[in-house]
Amino acid sequence: MSAYLSAAPQRLEKFQAYEIRQIPRSENSHADALSRLASAINDKIGREVLVEILSQPSTTATEVCTVRYEDTWMSPIYAFLTTGVLPTDKSQARKLRYRSARYTVIDDVLYK
Repeated sequence: MSAYLSAAPQRLEKFQAYEIRQIPRSENSHADALSRLASAINDKIGREVLVEILSQPSTTATEVCTVRYEDTWMSPIYAFLTTGVLPTDKSQARKLRYRSARYTVIDDVLYK
């Protein structure tokens, strides 16, 4: 756990804002019930513990985020909201204007 504790500040630097809270067990009833259920299992049934062996520690793994930009159903909406470009077909242009009213672009990201 100490490796995760030391890796957390580096990961958190990438966020504009974040909040860390400790949830009391009394407010986390699902996890509490699951822990009680696990400890109450009859030993005659048997327990299996699955173990995964990692090739490298997850705290030292390099982070890779690959994003591919391709034309999607959102591309015409984004183009209209950022540059005002409409399709030449009047019917399609009207539909695009109608659909675009539900979206906005903030920092080059399309939001609904």
